[in-house]
Order: sequence, then structure tokens, then C-alpha cells
Amino acid sequence: MMSKTAILILAAGESKRMGEPKQLLPYNNSTLLLHTIEQANSIKYADVFIVIGAHFSDVFKSIRGQKATILKNNNWEDGMGSSISKGVELIKKKNNYDRVLVTLADTPLITQEHYEGLISLSDETGKRIILTNYEEVSGVPAIFDKSLFNELSILSDNEGAKPVVIKYKKEVLEMTSKIPFFDVDTKEAYQKLLKLS
Repeated sequence: MMSKTAILILAAGESKRMGEPKQLLPYNNSTLLLHTIEQANSIKYADVFIVIGAHFSDVFKSIRGQKATILKNNNWEDGMGSSISKGVELIKKKNNYDRVLVTLADTPLITQEHYEGLISLSDETGKRIILTNYEEVSGVPAIFDKSLFNELSILSDNEGAKPVVIKYKKEVLEMTSKIPFFDVDTKEAYQKLLKLS
């Protein structure tokens, strides 16, 4: 049987530095968040889950009708860990996923091939955590095996899944990204993105 992946898109942040909800920023005839959803939906044997929080009603309206399960994180101010735990809690309850692939709504340059590569690596090696390696940092998109769902579902702070990664560092594999790390946190970054695309 094919292994099944839950893709968890984190899109609950307030975009404080941007000054407007970056989930809704126009990108490639779409928006940053819709672009990420479309990419995730084109991956086989995967279901998409999205956690939204700040600007809930505007963001919800923009993605209603997409093929995805939408969750609301009322504690989004507690940081990324709280959004991961919110998503993984539901994914765990559904009990039919082998892993979760955690990604962000504001890293649009990551390719579908990269996501698929992470999943293949997870299948081939059986490693419990696979991180994306950029030149200076490692992080998301990242895969976590279902044996870690319990621990992921109790995260709460702003460090995201870092505590789990540190605890299981012997189980971590990294896959190098072909593109440099690029997230859209500021108006300058967004302008740069538009020039790149």
C-alpha cells in the first residue's frame, strides 16, 4: 500500500512586519497561500491541512472551496508550535497518515519537486525527521514520522518543532534545497519575490 502524507500548511501568523496579511498577497495570478495550497494538492497520496489564525475571516474567505481541511488556531499568538500542535492533533485523530510534511504559506519558491523529494527520502530511508537544508539554516519544509505525532501535538511556543528535532537528532536527515531560503516577511522581500518570479 502507498504511504500517505498529511501536508500541513502553517498560515496563522499576523504578518506584523509586512503590515498586511501576507497570506493574501497577490502572487502568480493567485495569492501566496493559494499558491502553496495548489502545490500541495498536486502531490500524490497526500491530503492538505491548513492552520489559520490571525486575520481569520479574510484568509478563510480567500481559501474557502479549496481541497483542504481548514483549522482555526485561536492561540496563534503563542507562535508556530501552537499551529503545528493544532494541525497534528487532528491529523493524528484521523489515524491514516504515515507522516506529516510541515510547510509555510510564505516560502513560494519551494518547488513541488522538493516536496516530492522529501517524501521519497522519507520512504526510502525510514528516517523519522527530514529537514530542508539551506546554506545557513535547516528547517521547513520538514517531514515528521507518525511516531512523533504525540510529541508534535503538545508543542506550544514560538520555536516550532525545534524541541522535537533536537530530542531526536540521531533520527534527522537533511535534504539540500536547490533554491536559497526565501521567506516573504517584509515589503522589501515581497518586491524581491515579484522580481524573481
